[in-house]
Amino acid sequence: MIRHKHRYRVKASLLAACLLVTACGEPSKRLDDYLFYDGPVLQLKVVRFYRNIPFNYLGEHAVVMCRSEHTRDFRQDDARDNGWRILGDAGSQGSQDAREAALAVQDSYRVIDAHILVVTQQALNISFDACGSFSSWDPTRLPPGMIEAVEKPDSCAPAGPVDCRYLDFEGERTPRYDKIATAAAGQVSFNVVSTAFRDVQSLRVHTRNNGALWHVDTVTRDSTPAELQPDTLRALRLEVPAHGEQPDLAQWLESVLAPRSMVVWPRHTTDCRDPAAAADASTTLQCAEIRFRDGAGNHGIISLALDSGPNGAPSFHAAVYSTADASYPAKSLTRLRDLLATAATLRR
Repeated sequence: MIRHKHRYRVKASLLAACLLVTACGEPSKRLDDYLFYDGPVLQLKVVRFYRNIPFNYLGEHAVVMCRSEHTRDFRQDDARDNGWRILGDAGSQGSQDAREAALAVQDSYRVIDAHILVVTQQALNISFDACGSFSSWDPTRLPPGMIEAVEKPDSCAPAGPVDCRYLDFEGERTPRYDKIATAAAGQVSFNVVSTAFRDVQSLRVHTRNNGALWHVDTVTRDSTPAELQPDTLRALRLEVPAHGEQPDLAQWLESVLAPRSMVVWPRHTTDCRDPAAAADASTTLQCAEIRFRDGAGNHGIISLALDSGPNGAPSFHAAVYSTADASYPAKSLTRLRDLLATAATLRR
């Protein structure tokens, strides 16, 4: 008798589920689309859907798609047309049609020289091959201490399981990008402003290797003249064992840091100290502290003592590399390179 009751309950549950699916209809019903950029190399459009998913999102939903010769292998599915690549949401709730949804987001999509696409939202994404691939500069990956964080719910990491990093860049804190310029393939520079940046008026960002490493120069809010020139620091040639020609400091960092890393170059000097030592362990020497954060979220500081090397050139003073578990001091750039290589091996 118990078996029969259980069988009836299963049948009733299946019947209820079938009725629910029937009532809901198609999970995603296409409404309309609008082509808002039609160029010789790539096209951009907004496609609206009506999503009808039980116990999930209900209502209008729109996505931005891109098509070019480099997206022809993208196959059609419930939300994507054949040969088109989905770039992101268009936020169409309350929109009357796809054209209205496109007008709301089209300023975030900028085409340069017909084949370069720049997408600016919270992060900046750039494609040099007409949507075939993208590189991203993400403000949430700035080194620690550069972001004025907002108060977050207990469910947010590290206490909880939810990634809430982008809460720091919502509303009035949303980054604003301008002076975007490209040179050769893989090279782009831009300015970015956000009230979420601590003690910084704006950042000047550039990459010369397709976003494998992003160089960040700061413009502070005060009017104190800059004591350091980032270009000069980047061009320094320090005594680091290497094969062949000795690279400059920027080239060395590009060779040892993991992809998607970020380096912040200082404009002001600080009292020299060992970054791994106590805060009051300073000397009379002046240093340039170069901060970095790698693509895995680990971070570090390289401290260069000014006027202490041959002919008054800067020389290595100290460094530290920090992971989620511990901090590791480095007494030389060779040691720092080894620490970075070890971390890269552990991530594989």
